[in-house]
Amino acid sequence: MDGLMTLVVDASVAVKWFVREEGTDAARALLAMPDPLIAPDWLLIEAASTFWKKVKRSELLTVHAQNHLSVLPGFFQQLVPAAELVAEAFRLSVRLKHPIYDCLYLALAIDEGFTLVTADRAFYDAAANAGMADRLKELT
Repeated sequence: MDGLMTLVVDASVAVKWFVREEGTDAARALLAMPDPLIAPDWLLIEAASTFWKKVKRSELLTVHAQNHLSVLPGFFQQLVPAAELVAEAFRLSVRLKHPIYDCLYLALAIDEGFTLVTADRAFYDAAANAGMADRLKELT
């Protein structure tokens, strides 16, 4: 994998692979790159919750949401157990004053020395304001 840069992707990006919304084209461009993608396994739960909300609001058919969830893991080289990241994510959550579930992604990026790609502006800003901008890239 010489020359490749592994990226941590959060659910705010992964959902855009399946559902057209602002940032979808940029999110899908990540899939065309040769760089490996990883995430905490928590991403599957967070994506499922987002798909459920879209089904509830009649923005997505249940059958499509189920299909999206079945293929989503295949986009990742690795899904890291969230249990391995909770302690560091908690420390980051306290430091950033930001929800722990987002900090799971940042904990993975820091632990592995990778960059986190997020479409969550509030999360990006919280991490950047804490001096961690070098670990994140905002989806643009």
